[in-house]
Amino acid sequence: MDSCRAWHEAAPISERELGAVMSLSQLHKGACGVVSAVDAAAESAGPLAIGDVAGSTIVRRLMELGFIPGERIEVVAELQPGGDPIAVRIGCSVFALRRREAQTVMVRLEQTSDAQPR
Repeated sequence: MDSCRAWHEAAPISERELGAVMSLSQLHKGACGVVSAVDAAAESAGPLAIGDVAGSTIVRRLMELGFIPGERIEVVAELQPGGDPIAVRIGCSVFALRRREAQTVMVRLEQTSDAQPR
């Protein structure tokens, strides 16, 4: 089995995961939520290899673009193969982010209208 294909097949969000806070870099196409934080130290075991020493360059840039707590967000596309970059809709704008940039954005997951039982 192609490992890239398995990576792209997003598992449906379980009831347990709804409301959970996850890094934007872990989400797949169709995932929706609300930005809960933008933090250079989020989801990283060590220092980030982006921005300045404190990682504040990327955090500042993302916040200037509108990635601020409380904003609704949706992953609208992933580049194939590899899944990097991802296209993210925030407000009325769509941005392409590398997954290493997206790991600084923490998102509280919401159920999409497509995932609701009928």
